[in-house]
Amino acid sequence: MIDLSRIKKFNKSEKVVLIRFDLNVPLDSDELHKSERIIRIKKTITKLLSLNSKIIILSHIGRPKGKVVDTLSLKQLIEPLKKALNNEVVFISDCIGPKVKQKISDIDSSKIILLENCRFYKGEEENDSSFAKSLSEIADVYINDAFACSHRAHASISAITKFLPSYCGELLIDELENLNKIITDPDEPAITIMGGSKISTKISIIKNLSKKMSSIAICGGMANSFIAFNGNEIGASLAEENVNEEIEEIYNYSNENDCQIILPSDASVAPKLDPDINFAIKKIDGLNSSDMILDIGPISTKDLKEVISNSKTVFWNGPPGVFEVEPFNKATIEIANHIADLTSAGKIQSFAGGGDTVAAIEMAGVKEKFTYISTGGGALLELLEGKQLPGLVSQNIL
Repeated sequence: MIDLSRIKKFNKSEKVVLIRFDLNVPLDSDELHKSERIIRIKKTITKLLSLNSKIIILSHIGRPKGKVVDTLSLKQLIEPLKKALNNEVVFISDCIGPKVKQKISDIDSSKIILLENCRFYKGEEENDSSFAKSLSEIADVYINDAFACSHRAHASISAITKFLPSYCGELLIDELENLNKIITDPDEPAITIMGGSKISTKISIIKNLSKKMSSIAICGGMANSFIAFNGNEIGASLAEENVNEEIEEIYNYSNENDCQIILPSDASVAPKLDPDINFAIKKIDGLNSSDMILDIGPISTKDLKEVISNSKTVFWNGPPGVFEVEPFNKATIEIANHIADLTSAGKIQSFAGGGDTVAAIEMAGVKEKFTYISTGGGALLELLEGKQLPGLVSQNIL
């Protein structure tokens, strides 16, 4: 359980601050400067500048596995960071050692310092104390503002807190305060819309959320396995095999916690995934062996929207259909707009997370209308699952 009272906010002036962000962004994007992971660090940077801090950014890109890989150098982020932060950024081609410390000392505090990829050292992913100590020697304090990396027991996330006074950044605080409204005490009735393809990776999350949620709507590939479990034909639809025990466990657990499991009653189906193919709307109990479920149908969409309308808290993790391909994005877009409209009207609090969900909300053009959209991927799911995140444990928040 998140303990918000333990969050330590940094408010000291004129300190050398080493701050860990998650800037693991796709480098081949033409719109790199629009990356949420870059844009959303500005709040913390602005606060630190107001405190006359000397700011040192630490991050990683990709999986170099302890080797220097030029294509994964953070120097490629200099211009996007300059544009997003409206500040000069000075790159240092290493992240530890006396030379790095001296260069930091020589750089004016008005400029933001960007260090090289910390994963170029094996000690980072090994959570090596010696490497963490070396990182600590270049700064006065450490700030974790990388929620999306906080499920990793890495040196720049976990071990470093043994060697420096440690604080939470503004983005990490935003994440925890908002996710706490889902995990600890959501306003009821509360609904989770849960997608994805594999029940085996979500069972612990569903079980944990069923303690707090009034209902959980299962959609996407996961729903197909539930539909088959209930004795219906799913044809050529994506489904996970050998998960009957897990599904039975979810039903039992949700019944114990008085949490309703919602499944589609109709679907948009076609023989294969193709934007130009003829599709049909069929009831779930009327599918044949050649049908592939590609989206929930209009009745399921209407029913889900009604449950959302009668809720006070909505958490969305996983689109109900193959939203990347028209016309199988219809339900996703309709639900995104419905949640956004209710949020704007002050009738619900809406939270979302996960790459596909965020992409779907962006496709619908309603991202700014949600109460909060998490930056976390694996970290978000592990937190929802009830796991201990090393980056939060080291800050004494979990």
